[in-house]
Amino acid sequence: MSYFVAGLTNDDPQSIAPVYKQYHYVQYSQRLPYSATGPVSFPPCNDTYRYVIIQNQFTVNSAICMAEVKVFLRGKLAVV
Repeated sequence: MSYFVAGLTNDDPQSIAPVYKQYHYVQYSQRLPYSATGPVSFPPCNDTYRYVIIQNQFTVNSAICMAEVKVFLRGKLAVV
């Protein structure tokens, strides 16, 4: 899993399928080795979001495999 995007939205992904990069997002622009941590940060803003999206630009033989996702709200751990 490398070069993925982490996004924020208020649209429920179970009702409205997220379209790649059609939401507030940041790009993880590196190769991520197996068992590594890939941190991303959003610039500070006053907007609030309800859902976190993690997507890869899908091509042949691409997949996402994650063991754990932690979301922090400006230094505090948020419930995921």
